[in-house]
Amino acid sequence: MRKILAIDAGGTSTRAVVLDLSGRCLAFGRAGSGNPTARGIDSAAEQLAVAAGLAAGTDATPTDRGSSAVIALAGAPSAAFAEQLSARFAPLGFDGPVAVEPDLLGTYYSGTVAREGSALIAGTGAVAGRVHRGRLDFARGGTGWLLGDAGAGFWIGRRVARAAVAALDHLGPETALTDAVLGHFGIGHAPGRARGRSSVLVHLMDEIYDLRPVELARLAPLAFGALDDPVAHGILTAAAGELGTLLEAVRGDEASGPIVLGGGILSAGMRLAPSIFAGPLEAAARGAELIAVPDGVVGAAVLGLRKAGVSVDAGLLSRIQDDVSRLRSEQTGTDSP
Repeated sequence: MRKILAIDAGGTSTRAVVLDLSGRCLAFGRAGSGNPTARGIDSAAEQLAVAAGLAAGTDATPTDRGSSAVIALAGAPSAAFAEQLSARFAPLGFDGPVAVEPDLLGTYYSGTVAREGSALIAGTGAVAGRVHRGRLDFARGGTGWLLGDAGAGFWIGRRVARAAVAALDHLGPETALTDAVLGHFGIGHAPGRARGRSSVLVHLMDEIYDLRPVELARLAPLAFGALDDPVAHGILTAAAGELGTLLEAVRGDEASGPIVLGGGILSAGMRLAPSIFAGPLEAAARGAELIAVPDGVVGAAVLGLRKAGVSVDAGLLSRIQDDVSRLRSEQTGTDSP
């Protein structure tokens, strides 16, 4: 059976689904970060292969030669990265072409089949784009944790860390984020001093500086767990405003079609803190339909089918969405992405 391997490679996690040319999804796999910018080429390629192997390995149907792969990925992959993927996917039965598409298209086609519209992703990073005639017309943001991505996971996580450190250093207000951050790193409130500071602060500083900077995105969920805290609320309010500004930058006055929202931060924001996130996004949408999706793996499947010459209408998209939701739930035991 000729199959398609569809992968959404995010900065925090990677999702993969195997489907046949009828659009029937056969198996699902998940692994760690598959973004080569965030993780490096070797680590990212390994995680994509893990997710692909989990999906391919749970389907007993033989895979015909020429079965292909489509990856929705932020940034432009290097030739070395593409070569690694081809070498890793071939033993799994996917020895055909490996196509890499923008993560914005993966997200967009996870929520709609409209040929005109926009997508906004806020996960580890943040990027928005306009879709015109079925292709990505232009993008804004997505410049990475060091240069931009305001309102996304790293941006929030860094502010969470700074708030906790400032409170411990008596340079900022007390906040529930302090205990949340200490708990994240397994640090207790032990007495004592070191290097002229509290030993707790020194321990926390050491833990944070041992991370790669982008890993601060792991602290972003702590803000959503402390919505009643003024500091956490302020961080999320500022994040929502930044994401609204980013969406406004791609919508402008002439944009048409729906807006698909993806990524862990937007998913959490619309689900856990709609009073904070909905307003700025709806203002930027200017009446356009907002469609929230958990990630871009459904869209990667849609792109794979289209590359294989299969027409994807709203009915087929709905079936793929249902299949992926079911397979995801069966693997994890939950409906959450």
